[in-house]
Order: sequence, then C-alpha cells, then structure tokens
Amino acid sequence: MKLFDVEWIAVLRDLHRWTDLSADARHVLLAELKTSGYTNSTRFGAHLDEVVASGLARHEPERGRLSLAEERRTLLKVLRAMGRHRVFDNATIPALINYMQEHFTQADIEEQRGPTGYGRATRESLASRVSSAPWPGDLLNAFNEHALLAWASERGRTPAAGTSLEALRALQTVVRTLRKRTTAMPLGELIAPHDAATLPALARTLYLGLDMMVLFVGLRSRDLEPMIGLWPGALAELSRPPAAKPTAVVPTEQFELAVQMEDMTTLLAAIVSAPVRVRNDDVAVFARTRAEIELRLTVLPDWALPLMADPVLTRVDVAASALRLHGLVTIASHHNKPHLESGARGGKWLALSPHDRLASLIVPMRNSKLRNPIAGYGADAAVEFFSFALPYYQEPKALHLRESITRAFLDLPNGFVAFDAFLDHASREANPFLALSPEASRQLQHSMYFGGSDARASYQSMWRSALERFLANRLVGLGGATLGRTTNGALCFALTDAGRYLLGAQEQFAYGTASDAEIVVQPNFDVVFLGVAPSIEARIARVADRVGVAPGLVFRISRASVLRAAESGVTADEVIGTLSDASTKPVPKNVQREIVGWVATIRRARLRAIQVIDCESAEAADRIAVVLGAKAQRLTPTLFELPIATPAARAATLRRLRVSGLFIDDQAGKVVAPPKRKRREPVWDDGDEE
Repeated sequence: MKLFDVEWIAVLRDLHRWTDLSADARHVLLAELKTSGYTNSTRFGAHLDEVVASGLARHEPERGRLSLAEERRTLLKVLRAMGRHRVFDNATIPALINYMQEHFTQADIEEQRGPTGYGRATRESLASRVSSAPWPGDLLNAFNEHALLAWASERGRTPAAGTSLEALRALQTVVRTLRKRTTAMPLGELIAPHDAATLPALARTLYLGLDMMVLFVGLRSRDLEPMIGLWPGALAELSRPPAAKPTAVVPTEQFELAVQMEDMTTLLAAIVSAPVRVRNDDVAVFARTRAEIELRLTVLPDWALPLMADPVLTRVDVAASALRLHGLVTIASHHNKPHLESGARGGKWLALSPHDRLASLIVPMRNSKLRNPIAGYGADAAVEFFSFALPYYQEPKALHLRESITRAFLDLPNGFVAFDAFLDHASREANPFLALSPEASRQLQHSMYFGGSDARASYQSMWRSALERFLANRLVGLGGATLGRTTNGALCFALTDAGRYLLGAQEQFAYGTASDAEIVVQPNFDVVFLGVAPSIEARIARVADRVGVAPGLVFRISRASVLRAAESGVTADEVIGTLSDASTKPVPKNVQREIVGWVATIRRARLRAIQVIDCESAEAADRIAVVLGAKAQRLTPTLFELPIATPAARAATLRRLRVSGLFIDDQAGKVVAPPKRKRREPVWDDGDEE
C-alpha cells in the first residue's frame, strides 16, 4: 500500500483537530495549507484563528504566514488522499480503479488476486471482486479460526506475513459494525469508544482493513467529514432483505402469440412463392424483401418490445435462421446468388394446422435429454430445450439447470406474476449457482470465462439473464406464456398450456383456438378488428394486406394478396375458410365471389432447363434424327431438344454423332455468363447489391 502506509495511530489520535473545525474552515485548510513551505495567512480569511487553534498549522504573525505543523504531516497526507477519492460519493468501478491505482502497487494486486485468477492480475479484474458482496461477505461468514485464516491466505495475508488471528478477529468485528449501517459512518464515531489503551489496536485493524480493501475511507463532499465503511455496492447487496416470492397481479393489457412459429410460417409462405435472396456474408435477408415480409408479421405491442426484440437480428432473420436449423428451408444458388428455398419438408410443415406446426417445434425441445446448456457459445439453441449457452468450458456435474428452470416457472402461482419480482426472487433466493457447495463452486469458477473476477458476483446476473432469455425465446416465442402489462406499466406474464407442456407438466396443449375479439370482413374488402387477437392476425396476414393495427382497420383483401397466397399453394376455399374462421359474421358474398374469380384466373406452367442442337440445314437434322432416334425430340425442322445429362453422357452422345460425321460445337460444355437482365425463375429481386 502506498499513501495509506502510515502510522495510523497518529492519524486517529489527531483526527479530532480536523473534526472540530467548521466545514468552511476544512475546505479552506485542505485547499490552501501546503505540505511544505509557507502559505500567506490572508488566504485563510475569517477562518485563520480557527485553523491556528486546531494545532494543524504553525502561525508566524510577524511574517503573515502559516506552515504545516510537522507532527500533523501524517494526518494532512491522509486527509488529502481521502479528499482525492471520495469513494462514498462516487461509488463506481472506474472510481475504484483510480483509487487502487493511487494506493496499491502491482505486487499488492497480485497478492490479492485470489485462487480464481488466470494470467496477469489487473486492477480491473480485482475491482470487480472488491466491489461485490462476497468480498466482505466471506469475512463475515468466517465463523471459526480455520475459515478466518483461509480467508486471509487467499488474499496473501498469513500469520507468516504478520497477520495474526487476533487482528483478523478485530477486523471482522469492525466489518460487522459497519455492516449494520446503511451507509458509511464518520470515522470519529468508530474512534469514540476507544481510549489511549485500545486506540493502537484499532489503528492496526484499520490499516489491515484498508490494505485488504475490505474497509474504505474518504471525505464526505458536503462537509469533508472523514468517513469509513464497506464499498457501497457490496454493503447495499449485503443489506438487501430476502426477496419475496412473486404474487399474482392483474394485467390491464395482454398479448399471447407463438411469435417465433408464426414468423417462421409467414416467411416460409413467402419462400414457397419465390426463393428469397440473402446476402453472401451473413445470410441475412435483403432489406427490401425483409420490409415487404415484415408488413405481414403480427405487430408486437410497444410495451413487449424490451423483452421480445432481438438487439442484433430482425424478426425476419431470426425466423430465417430457425427455418434453416429445423431443416424447413435450404440455401440454394439462383443466378449464382444465394437464396432461401423451400423443399418438400417445408411444404408439408406449412400445410399443417397452427397447433401441429407449433407441436413440431416444441416436441424436440420437450424430449431433449440435456441437463445443462452445451458448453461454450456454439450450441444449437434453435432445437434444444435451452435457448442460451453459459460461459463455461465444460458441463458442470453439480448442476441440473433444466430442473432448476422447470421448478422456477412451475412453482409460480396461477395467473400473472410481475416479471421483475420473478427474476429478483429467482436470481437471489432460488439460484442453483449460489446453492452450490464451496468445493463445487470453486470447480465451476475454474471452468468459466471470468478471468480474475469472482464468478459468484456474476451468478445472480447470469441466472437472471438465463431465465429472461428462456421466457422470451422458449415460452413467449412459442406460445408458452402470455405477456401482460399492469396499471403502472410493469411487465408481467402467465404460463399457458403450451408452456406447461414444454416444461413437462401436462401431456397436451391447445393453440389457435377461437378468440373473443370481434372481427368483421366488410363488403368493401376491409377486415376490421374490434379487439386484439394476435393469432388471428397472423393467419389473415397471409391472405390479406396489412393496413393498420388492432383494434380498428387492420387488413384489406386484394387481388395481389390472394394471388400471393395462392402461389404458395393456398386454394380459394382455404382463403375463404381462413376469413370465415376469423370473422364473427359471414364473409360477404361479393368478397367470396371475387376471391374465387381471382384464383380461377391462375394458370400454372413449368419452367425447366433444356439443351438444344441447332442444325445448319434440314439435311443435317435428318441425319441426327437417324443417329439419336428417340433420345432427341425434334422441335422444328432444324432444332432438337436433348434431356439434361451428366458431362459423361453428353460426351457419349457427341461421340456417336462424330462417328457419323456430324460434328457438334458443344457450347453447353463452356462456362458462359448468363445475361444480367434475363431471369427465368420466380425469385424475390431486391435490386440491392452486396
């Protein structure tokens, strides 16, 4: 330790000379009195007599100057150091790092790094440990001699290094005293009960606590009162009462939809109509196409976005990734550019009912055998029970996080519970990481990416984040929870049948049932929602154009929207059936007639690639017909169509013709750049360049 490596008995003995000064006199003295040399007495103004009477300065009236009293030099040195780092007024990690920079050498940092450090210890890594509750908490929980010595040994302080068991017990007593306070206490209050006989022991204890960064001292900004205490953040965490179990709340707004499944369905319907172009580098859907598809997605309420919105990926790209991971689409090349393309499996999935589509996503997750997330960040989070990875090198044997997540959600009361109250209680009172034995915790810390920090300080935030991501991606995203908002704007949620099914609490679930909201298809082709019905919105969006959000005018049925649905394989009866199932009144006859008429105009043709032999004369064509026979189809007197063949088969055909004296210029065997302006396949064309 640097600046605080002083005779603290002198500081404690003379501290009253400072605390007896008025606040204004303290400010003037700290600013004007030099540690060496002289200061003009006029600089102290009306506080001159008060400063002189304190005994902190020597006054030479005849010369009009003051100088620091040599016997008070240690006190002023400590006060100036306390004034530069007012830790109780600015308890931030950068402030703590600056404090450590001034007071501790690199050797000091290395001594206190603890057993969980890897590589060279830094002030940043140690600051994250010092500012956490376990740093003083471990001392408070050391209830016997062995535990006290072990605590000191981890911080480089052993009896061999001069740290006695008596000193550790005295430090523990001081920490317990400060633990009872909600804020730091004046240093004078800590000194007051001591006399000349006990003050030296307190000075040694104070030095030990400062040296081990369990105790901190600093001047209070408003009056420069010397304060002592635990690091404020650690004290606040130690002082927090146990988190209460969440209780039922009543929401004023609700939102329930299997957002991920419905987004996947909407995007897949677009892909079936025409392959969707994606970028080469990150396989993201191009902006223009993404904007068109986003118009068909169900609009999420603003109050749900903090939980549901991905900070990096758009909903379309999240859906595209899920479709690929579930094998419902593949990446294929069209005109040498990558596109998302649907195969037979995707078409079959799209033809399923909403319930069965959702079940196909949930069942593999429900049947997953994983006890814990896969180690590292390469986990296949789209098809496993866990929607997240944790920062450890290998699976911790002492944990069973699937059981912990299941219990955390299934133990909730029926109905809605406050989101923050749930996370607070689960992360603090039902945290599987905090429940580990000391040995299991140490083993886990050695396998985690925490460097020199104490992983226990991150257990709460880590488990809180895991539960939040599971709620967003697995429950709300798959219709397993209903979101709500209370009168004060706080987020709440309630499990649904699908959520309990995923967690193994029941054997079946319902999804896509009728809504209580009144929905009317009007003769002018408008679809009006008199209430909110997200699941019905998701279905109608595939056969109509979105023009608003519920309640109110939400969709308009158009020829383009019906033809778009028909292109993905939907029939006129299915379009009318979708509208009839949603509408609380019969679909107007004129709307039904137009839909049938629009679909009736559809004609389908097949686009295929062929090879052509183009002859210079009819005589040459006649000879080719004799040589190839049924293997070539004559299109015109001089044109023949050949089936697409492998290079070897094409070479054999050319050889047969060559033997007969018919020489073919094989343009098909050459790499020819396709014309840029001609497209022979239906694809989403953004016009964007990579």
